[in-house]
Amino acid sequence: MSNNYRAVLFRELVNEVPSTTYATHALYMYPAKFIPHVVRYVINKYTKPGDWLFDPFAGYGTVAIEASLTGRNAVLWDLNPITGLLVNASTYQGNLRLGDFEVNFNYDKPYKPTWENIHYWYPRDFLEALSRAWGYWHHEVLRRDRQLASVIAIPLLRLSRYFSYADLEIAKTYKSKEGEERVRELLSTDWRQKMIGLYWDFARDTYRKILDYQSRGPKKVELIVRAGIDSLNTVLDRDVDVLITSPPYLQSQEYIRSFKIELSWLGYGDKLTWLSKHEIPYNTPPNVKVLSKTYEEYRKEVVKLDHSKLVNLYDTYFKSLAHFLNKNHEMVKKVIAIFVGPAKIRGMRIPIDEILKEHLEALGWKHEVTLIDTIVSRRLFRVERNPATGLPEERTPTEHLLIMTK
Repeated sequence: MSNNYRAVLFRELVNEVPSTTYATHALYMYPAKFIPHVVRYVINKYTKPGDWLFDPFAGYGTVAIEASLTGRNAVLWDLNPITGLLVNASTYQGNLRLGDFEVNFNYDKPYKPTWENIHYWYPRDFLEALSRAWGYWHHEVLRRDRQLASVIAIPLLRLSRYFSYADLEIAKTYKSKEGEERVRELLSTDWRQKMIGLYWDFARDTYRKILDYQSRGPKKVELIVRAGIDSLNTVLDRDVDVLITSPPYLQSQEYIRSFKIELSWLGYGDKLTWLSKHEIPYNTPPNVKVLSKTYEEYRKEVVKLDHSKLVNLYDTYFKSLAHFLNKNHEMVKKVIAIFVGPAKIRGMRIPIDEILKEHLEALGWKHEVTLIDTIVSRRLFRVERNPATGLPEERTPTEHLLIMTK
């Protein structure tokens, strides 16, 4: 392994970030979140106050939080419309009182989600009660103050998931046994009183998290958020200093499906099909050339699996990212930082960072370093050695921060 590849622990490397959940980094569940330590590392090393960051796969909005806490501006894109709400709530700097979370659970204009499957996830009584609370949010709160409405939506979303058949620990939409048991228990109690009480518990959690964020001195920065867009086919219309992102992994998909309950309550029920079709690997990218020998070598191995869907998955993923980089890399003036792990196809580890490195080199970028971080909090897979770098993994998974400079 060359000196351009180094093993690190970002949790130890960036001491000023106390945890992955500090400030507003855990207002709401989100799968495979960008850990703040990585973002802060890139900010500290490659930017100065007033610089512009760009995250085209913004997800939960980690870059927005870290940018505001360090005085950087940011452009954030994501296919998932919930990103806009999460960024608004997580970077809220207005005056906030617990009383601002007041919601009318008997509102006379219930909001009926347009997603036809919403009835599958709730008993009729729960759906009716939640519809009245969400009616108040849509007709009263949202019309008064969109950013404050994002804050108030957080406890409402948590409540709406709690009273559904969905799992509370995993951001995936499936009717879980735990969820069915939870609903049965709720139905056997005074669930209306429980619903209101839990809402206020969730509101207090949100309130405390936002006050924690505000106590850390966030700066007045510019955050340009475009959520619910096809990032892969959007062109950046301004210069930025650093592109920092963690794109979806090769076999990480269905982020939209994971949030169908939430998105339906927020008013996106009629857009779910369109959104799902634009996720990797369901979109149809142009037939661009991936400028990487490693891509070609691993593609031959994938072809040997004799499974056309896996070949299509492989091609769609890398052509989508290559197409995005081709269109937007010239607007980035200093650094491209991509945080991604070596995903698997049928047990074969695919070095995503190496393939992207080679493609960017062909576009004129220089490889500065790849920092290889051991994942502490989750065990997604086990492997003895990274195929691209030769770094022993010691039975723990890794994620790689690829740093490219001009």
